[in-house]
Amino acid sequence: MADRPTWRQGFDALEKELSPRLEALIQSEQFAVAMGLVARVQRAVEGEMARSTRRVLHRLNLPAGTDVSRILNEIGQLRVQVRELSAELDEARNDLASRRPAPVAAIPKRAPAKKRAAKRAGAA
Repeated sequence: MADRPTWRQGFDALEKELSPRLEALIQSEQFAVAMGLVARVQRAVEGEMARSTRRVLHRLNLPAGTDVSRILNEIGQLRVQVRELSAELDEARNDLASRRPAPVAAIPKRAPAKKRAAKRAGAA
């Protein structure tokens, strides 16, 4: 005991006296009921604060946290849809490429009929 500091010896003595009493208090039914009530009150206060904050932000025409969360969820859903559509498009392109016949040699273009008629008229 001599090798421990004085403050530690005092702490250990106090802990030895208080710990059985505190342990009994924490394991009591009254403590459990009190903690349940505290948790309910805390949730109610947090909910009211969130509603008040949301109202103020909306009055200032600013997005609240719930708005941002909803938009982020929608963006995530859109990303999934775009990925699915891209995969479908790639698959359709591959199908089309595999069905396409071999390219035919290009046929030379003829001049439009008006230009041919003008050439003939000029040559005559």
